Amino acid sequence: MGDTTYYMAKMSAGELIDRVGIAKEMPEWPDMTAEEKMQRECDIRRIVEEIVPYVIEDPDHFFSSLIIDIYSGFEGIIFEPFSDVVKGLPYAYRARTQDIGFITLPGKERLIALDGQHRLLSLRIAIRGTMGIPAGMKAPQAANNLQPHPELASDELCVIFVEHTDTAKIRKIFNKINKYAKQTSRSDNIITSDDDTFAVISRRLIREGEPLAPIGKIELVNWKSNTLSQRSKNLTTLSALYTVAETILKEYNFSSKALPDEERLERAYQQVANFWRVSLDKIDAFRKYLALTAENLPVSPLREENLLLKPVTQMALAHAALFAQRHGLAWEDVAGRLNRIDWSFENDLWFNLMIIGSANKKMITGKESIRSAGAVISYIIMGEHMSRTETDDVRQIIRNAKNDQRARLPIMVGEE
Repeated sequence: MGDTTYYMAKMSAGELIDRVGIAKEMPEWPDMTAEEKMQRECDIRRIVEEIVPYVIEDPDHFFSSLIIDIYSGFEGIIFEPFSDVVKGLPYAYRARTQDIGFITLPGKERLIALDGQHRLLSLRIAIRGTMGIPAGMKAPQAANNLQPHPELASDELCVIFVEHTDTAKIRKIFNKINKYAKQTSRSDNIITSDDDTFAVISRRLIREGEPLAPIGKIELVNWKSNTLSQRSKNLTTLSALYTVAETILKEYNFSSKALPDEERLERAYQQVANFWRVSLDKIDAFRKYLALTAENLPVSPLREENLLLKPVTQMALAHAALFAQRHGLAWEDVAGRLNRIDWSFENDLWFNLMIIGSANKKMITGKESIRSAGAVISYIIMGEHMSRTETDDVRQIIRNAKNDQRARLPIMVGEE
């Protein structure tokens, strides 16, 4: 491709980890300048805590091709086409098999993982256990519990060999491969992940018969984007559903990397689904939204006047639901109090808390801001249940938002 000759081959994982190294293990690596190095440093924590468990625990583990830099010894490598070995093939077969055959590595070449060093190291550690961690790499505590899994050595992977003609070219290949690779979006990850507890719960919420199922042909949840336009007919986003699930289940040690057993997963789902069912039933703004949607009428006027039609606010409500849960309160008993709060964009309580205090009224989307907004909402509807420390936290949030150390707490709405 272009000016680069390459060989695509298949290697077993055991052969791969024996024959291929990473750039950091090269004797000359410490003395190389920034211009000479063609690789980045390995993230050993990510390898041990994320990739190795995936390789060991998921029977469907799969990697894309690794690109191997033949750093030296390229001249000793022999490619033998199939057509040279088997004589008397018809012409059609000979033409097609000129680039199919076997590549022989005599053993004196130096092979370096150009793209895929994290995958290579994860295989080495998965197969050999802690003995697979390169010398000098400070591994996280989780590495102490790693056991070897030699059976993984029989896995077969696709590799692409390229010759190290000069370092500048190899650096360019590495840079462009990573520069032009596009990460999957958050929504795409939620849609496709089957071992992420919060993703599985989020997707189930929008099925037929579930709380956020479509009304007619109108989808309540935008699963294609993380934002809603002013004229959108959606109530929320799939990304917001994920964050809500994470928040409500925060204290139950669920994982985004492995599903719990079916019973625990069902209980978790019902807890999150209950938050949405109650909210849609008890909160006036949501009831208005559902009524408009059922008639296929525009919801943009409602979105323009009420912050509850913003996913950021819905995520903040999840923090209030978490507070209720921690204090033994049923969301059913407190959600109705939210109707006594002024959710308009003109309410200066929300400036610099959920809204940037400017004419365009943009939402503040940071995690800490959402948590802070949730704490303020919790105080307004459940402040009588707060400890002094929790109340002081809310007071400081308000003072920071208003940049006024004399700012007072908002008024509690109390019981209905």
